[in-house]
Amino acid sequence: MNRHAQSLLLITLGAATGWITLPTGEYLNYVRPGFRIPLLLAAAVLIALGAAGLVRRPAEDAVQDGHGHDGHGHDHSRGPRVAWLLGLPVLVIAVVAPPALGSYMASRGAGRPPAPPADARPYDAVAVSAAPAQMSMGEFIGRAFQAQRGDPAALDGVRVRLTGFAAPRREGGWYLTRMKIACCAGDAVAFRVIVHGVPQPPADRWVQVTGTWRRPPAGTPPTDEQALDATRAVPIPRPEQPYD
Repeated sequence: MNRHAQSLLLITLGAATGWITLPTGEYLNYVRPGFRIPLLLAAAVLIALGAAGLVRRPAEDAVQDGHGHDGHGHDHSRGPRVAWLLGLPVLVIAVVAPPALGSYMASRGAGRPPAPPADARPYDAVAVSAAPAQMSMGEFIGRAFQAQRGDPAALDGVRVRLTGFAAPRREGGWYLTRMKIACCAGDAVAFRVIVHGVPQPPADRWVQVTGTWRRPPAGTPPTDEQALDATRAVPIPRPEQPYD
């Protein structure tokens, strides 16, 4: 790969990074929203480096022509062939554009969703309302943990609305699932709730489920999977931010 191609590749890589960050928002499939500014800065740096290489190249050629060649037959304008690997991310984005993690990865997750830490701040009681309380999957699981530890006001009898995608359950039935990431898709953990009372949607179908927490039998560990007695499940488009 010559230096001209390297510069063009840097510009292309920077443009692809900027494209998935601003116009399309596809970066949310891979990282948390807080990475938006760092990604844009990285895209700007890559484009600037590539542009600087294109501008500097004609000047270097002119200097070499003025001094003649050393006669050794070496082309110092070429970089290592491994630099072509920089094009792989661009190719992946252009051809396959991996979607957000779904039911396949959730089913391969090791173990159950982690329980909230013992010193977590207790949740306040849910305000009384005719409408269901909109909750994240993490809040629902945390409230269920708290209710099992002796605070039934945290969730008992409260109508909630949860958003996630359907994932089949090995033992039968299905989970409402949403992936939780701390940094990027590589550290994702599945937050999932067993759904009772409504038909199972196709795998990976995004739905909003309304229902009430099903209190597990006495003696069930708080770290066990939580369940929801659902009264309604409505298909929805995939949210712009697919992670919890």
